[in-house]
Amino acid sequence: MVICLHCPDQDDSLEEVTEECYSPPTLQNLAIQSLLRDEALAISALTDLPQSLFPVIFEEAFTDGYIGILKAMIPVWPFPYLSLGKQINNCNLETLKAMLEGLDILLAQKVQTSRCKLRVINWREDDLKIWAGSHEGEGLPDFRTEKQPIENSAGCEVKKELKVTTEVLRMKGRLDESTTYLLQWAQQRKDSIHLFCRKLLIEGLTKASVIEIFKTVHADCIQELILRCICIEELAFLNPYLKLMKSLFTLTLDHIIGTFSLGDSEKLDEETIFSLISQLPTLHCLQKLYVNDVPFIKGNLKEYLR
Repeated sequence: MVICLHCPDQDDSLEEVTEECYSPPTLQNLAIQSLLRDEALAISALTDLPQSLFPVIFEEAFTDGYIGILKAMIPVWPFPYLSLGKQINNCNLETLKAMLEGLDILLAQKVQTSRCKLRVINWREDDLKIWAGSHEGEGLPDFRTEKQPIENSAGCEVKKELKVTTEVLRMKGRLDESTTYLLQWAQQRKDSIHLFCRKLLIEGLTKASVIEIFKTVHADCIQELILRCICIEELAFLNPYLKLMKSLFTLTLDHIIGTFSLGDSEKLDEETIFSLISQLPTLHCLQKLYVNDVPFIKGNLKEYLR
């Protein structure tokens, strides 16, 4: 689009639209981009980098895939809290590995540097952007600065060096590659890592994957559980884990079918269904129950919830 400032008949709105669409990079952005292109220089500069620039540079490095710099930033992160926010949707396996390697460096330090204060890393997408929480209340221009509260149940008060908050998602009965890697990494470091999962979605039950999850994830920390596309008789397998979910506030039953998972199309009779549901544990903390596409409890919900 060409705009002539000397043409009186030109629509002024065109200039306004152009100004809104084009925002030239600031000198700070240009300096950060230049710094990131020189990995060795960027890493060496971290010791003297102002705290307020850490979230900005981290987000830029994360977006552009400078995994070496990401790895180096973790052990010197100057805030107690790091949330990836919506950027988690762009996190591939290589980026995840780089960040976990950074945590390994931090855990291996016999004497922690005075600068690093990292205690919690959030792998959930509940925040809009990467941000750092500071218990000192020091202001950051574009990021929230208060320490993010994390409410744990009594059973979650396990003394660990680092806490990783994540959201484990199941897709078609299998764990994706990144989630599998994270679980295995945390399991190997269970003495120093507490994997805190607030929301668990099980879509299509694969027993091996469920067992793998609960080797690492503390069931009593789960606050929201979604069961989707599983058979009613498979709930019996989940019962031991459900009994451990002492902090479960929200339960969603979505497309729970009343046929056997082995391909038997014969529907379960009402007495068998009631027997299976009655075996479910009492969830004392449960506040919300969502039921969608569960045909066998239509009109009988009160009976099943007794």
